[in-house]
Amino acid sequence: MKMTRKLGTALSLAGTLTLGSMVMAAPAEASSYCAYQGSDRACGVTYSTYDVHEVCDNEADGNGIYAYFYDEWGGINRVNDGNGSASGCGRETWDHNGIYAIEICEDDWGDDTCIYKRY
Repeated sequence: MKMTRKLGTALSLAGTLTLGSMVMAAPAEASSYCAYQGSDRACGVTYSTYDVHEVCDNEADGNGIYAYFYDEWGGINRVNDGNGSASGCGRETWDHNGIYAIEICEDDWGDDTCIYKRY
């Protein structure tokens, strides 16, 4: 009885260690950031070696949408949603610099309406 209990404990411990090492070996999760201007959105995802910047015009109002993605070192990337509210979004991949802030703008009549969000 004691031998069976010890064997069961050893197998349980081995299973826990294997599962623990699998969890530790998993890649780190990406960080994501979004800013909204009405229903329009601009999102950035930071991975370990690159960033993805995406802008989506979700309003059929005839106004275009674009966004500026700022990094901590003064870099700025502008992304447009070139097809308006039709299916698909504007997307670009950038070298990994992290995302410091996003400014999303609607190209409306007069001065563009923009929302700035810092992280």
